[in-house]
Amino acid sequence: MREPTTSWIGRNFRLFVAFRYMKTRREQAFTSVVTGVSILGVIVGVAALIIALALLTGFQDDIQDKLIGANSHIFVQSWGGLVEDPDFVAETAAGVDGVVAAAPAFVMNGLIQGGASGSSFVNLKGVDPRGEAETSQLLDRLIEGSATHLTESGSGGGRPGIILGSELGTDVFVQIGESVKVMIYVPGMLTPWGAGGPKFEEFEVVGFFDVGMYEYDKTWALIPLETAQRLAETTGGVSWVQVKVEDAFNTAPVVKELGDRLGNDYHLLDWQTQNQAYFAALELEKLALFVTISLIVTVAALNIVATLVLMIKDKQRDIGILMALGATRRDILTVFMTQGLVIGLVGTAVGLFLGVTIALLLDHYEAIRLQAQVYYLSYVPFHVRVSDSTRVCVFAVLVSFAATFYPAWRASRLDPVVSLRYE
Repeated sequence: MREPTTSWIGRNFRLFVAFRYMKTRREQAFTSVVTGVSILGVIVGVAALIIALALLTGFQDDIQDKLIGANSHIFVQSWGGLVEDPDFVAETAAGVDGVVAAAPAFVMNGLIQGGASGSSFVNLKGVDPRGEAETSQLLDRLIEGSATHLTESGSGGGRPGIILGSELGTDVFVQIGESVKVMIYVPGMLTPWGAGGPKFEEFEVVGFFDVGMYEYDKTWALIPLETAQRLAETTGGVSWVQVKVEDAFNTAPVVKELGDRLGNDYHLLDWQTQNQAYFAALELEKLALFVTISLIVTVAALNIVATLVLMIKDKQRDIGILMALGATRRDILTVFMTQGLVIGLVGTAVGLFLGVTIALLLDHYEAIRLQAQVYYLSYVPFHVRVSDSTRVCVFAVLVSFAATFYPAWRASRLDPVVSLRYE
């Protein structure tokens, strides 16, 4: 019985033969072209996957950052309508671990009219400037004016101050110091025609904010909390108490503890739950895009199969000689599996570099511009995540490696006698 030959045909030998076979001679140029196409397919597939995932990740991260910046992390509302004791809720929230600040807010809808008869729908948010600054980043996004005049007297002219979204200010044709008129509908107000009716108030524009989301910049405005309560004819009630926490991505413990302390009269909603459907849709789109573009890598893997089949046919005599000299079927199997794996690794490495480089350049130069009215963003951001890149690389290498199984197995099953019969 012949002794195993692994003492002289070891791993180094297998690698040597595998790399030697990849250096084709001139008469085998077609095989070399097919090998290059296989590598190019893997490069294109990996680069396309990384760029596509970076696009969706950037879009999701940008929307997420702007949502966090424009809103608080947790909203405490009352099941009965208005929160009648916001001070109690704020004090209770302040005693919960992980809470940074809490402040009341009053929200109502209305119609705003500015200069040159410009008018638009508006969401009015009544806030205390100090509390709003502690619980959201909205006042940090001021591009003109100051929050110090967001009071009942404005800058001293006797009119309440109002801060408009940048797009809203453009729609109603106003600048700092000018007046706007707001009309709201008050359900509980008594009129000669019954309960409920319109109410008008004149405001002084004291600032503009820009959060980078068209929906907010076009339809939202900040007014003093006292003014909002006066217009709604409520005594101390607010729409909700907004709470800011230390970790915006881990609000569940705070929601649970605060909910237990407040009891069943209050309903708590965090920003993730509020936008759950939106982010779920983005994740589904990201998965669908990954599956779709991964077909490019799969096609490249089929090219690897073709490459190995052609190479095995060209090297049939060499395989017979190696087996006659003592190479085992396992050695032959390893040689051709190594070739396919090298093709996958080279294509993956180059594709990774190319994809990351292109994504970073597209993000840096804001190459792809968007209509903010449609997409809420002015350009397409590209954010490359290590986890996404790792997943793409592992997938590409595994698919490339799997494509080597059948051709390598067929090569290992060749009969050396048949291979050398006519040599």
